[in-house]
Amino acid sequence: MSLKTLLGDSDFANLIATGSVNFRLDERLFDNDYPGHYLRQIKFVTLSLPTLLGPWQDVRATLTQTSSSTLLKADIDGVNYLNDNTTGNAANVVTNLRASQQIAISSGMNDSGLFELSFGDERYLPFEGTGAVSSWQLSFPRPKSSEQKAILDNLSDVIVQVHYTAVSGGSDFANTVEKTL
Repeated sequence: MSLKTLLGDSDFANLIATGSVNFRLDERLFDNDYPGHYLRQIKFVTLSLPTLLGPWQDVRATLTQTSSSTLLKADIDGVNYLNDNTTGNAANVVTNLRASQQIAISSGMNDSGLFELSFGDERYLPFEGTGAVSSWQLSFPRPKSSEQKAILDNLSDVIVQVHYTAVSGGSDFANTVEKTL
């Protein structure tokens, strides 16, 4: 998904100016594509930074997951809670499993923060198993340095790809969720 589209022009311009932005991937965002899915858990996340880079020039940025939530059952009260925590019920929602994980981005092209993305490894990948409904901070350290400023000034968008698994709650649950959109 396009971070520029998600944030809007004003907040994206703030990222360019300050080198940092907070954003949220909310329940409604996922329900617009797949209403009635639950147990949305991240497998891995990649970032692409469309910018003009010179030869041998690296991107320097960090992506931190600041919170996450997972709906454990096909529960409309849980969906309502995830959309607005003053309504619904959090009984079937788990929040902040392994919070504050962070990756460093260096290549800027489908970068997962790993030297080699290996699914055969027995260790968890960054963000793996956390909720896809989540909050994030993207930060470019030392944004006023000449190298970082050049990258930020030429940054046209940030593409966030969240690879996740989910379970279908069935057509009745999907229809009920669609009514909340």
